[in-house]
Amino acid sequence: MPKIKIAGALAAIAIAISLVSAAFVVSNNNSLSAMNSQLTTMNSTLNSLKGELSSLQSELNVVRASYYPLVIEDALGRVVTIKSEPTRIVSGSPTITETLFALGLSSRVVAADSYSNYPSEFVQLREQGKIAIVGGVTTLDPEKVAAQRPDLVVIDASLQGKFIPALESLGLTVVALDAKSVENVRSNFQLLAKITYKLGEGVRIVDHLNAAIQNVSGKVSTAPPTKVLFLVWHDPMYSTGNGTYLSELISIAGGENIAGNRTGWVVLNPEQVIAANPSVLILSSMSLSIDPDQMFAYFRSLPGFENVDAVKNNRIYILTEDASNAVERAGPRLVDGVYILGYILHPEVFKVQLPNVLAANYTSYLGR
Repeated sequence: MPKIKIAGALAAIAIAISLVSAAFVVSNNNSLSAMNSQLTTMNSTLNSLKGELSSLQSELNVVRASYYPLVIEDALGRVVTIKSEPTRIVSGSPTITETLFALGLSSRVVAADSYSNYPSEFVQLREQGKIAIVGGVTTLDPEKVAAQRPDLVVIDASLQGKFIPALESLGLTVVALDAKSVENVRSNFQLLAKITYKLGEGVRIVDHLNAAIQNVSGKVSTAPPTKVLFLVWHDPMYSTGNGTYLSELISIAGGENIAGNRTGWVVLNPEQVIAANPSVLILSSMSLSIDPDQMFAYFRSLPGFENVDAVKNNRIYILTEDASNAVERAGPRLVDGVYILGYILHPEVFKVQLPNVLAANYTSYLGR
């Protein structure tokens, strides 16, 4: 009797399993049918989107083709016609090179000056022979430039304007840029973006710089300005005065430039520095054929400098390598430059104490 009951129970279980399995199969079949229907709908939607994207790309190609010729005015007030989208570009300065690469134009840069050394992609392309060197910033060789068959040559107006007649006589299209103010820097980004049809990238770079400036200037706005002397040469003391983007950058970073009452690049004598008594002295890379320790010793040895606050309080800073380039080059790395100056001038605000010698590792101090 128990065996019959067990057999009956097992039979019942088997029937139940069969019913569940049948239901599962039916359910799965229904699910698969629904999934197939959904996949068909998705494929139809994707095909529709592909068609729309293709149509949009065609429209963009028409817009791109009708964008040129483009007439612009450069930093020297020259009216220049860009006949077509530039595909072979020569850069005349490190700042211009960095800007072109930041705009995503690495594949179009065919030559640059001998001082360009950033970003690393540029260095690699130069070492691979894909980017030629056409002279120094002040020793640009027009013949070497022309040999690269560029459809655009971008130069520094102040340092390289003298080369324009020779370059144009070789049939080259030349655009000159200048950076006497932070607004000029923004304009340079926008102009190069406009010329090369990299409008979105131009907006991004400008927005990035604006955000850094607003952040730093906002944080130092309630702190008393720090009196600072910024030198690019030590003997004579060659400094940045009013009407330079560096002096403006110092002000943005919460500094009072002791050479700001003069215009342009100026020479100060030791007596003027002692009288102004800066709290901070920043020395940039042009002087750094001399060992930093020797440079510190030099300023401490100057008669009367023992009474200058920057010397007394060990607030002499030497910027070398990438740290100096971030401040000196009026390009995309000014985002870092304004932070470097802010941190040096107001460590109490940013809670960061920078070393007295700042080099290629500066980004580690900026949290980058």
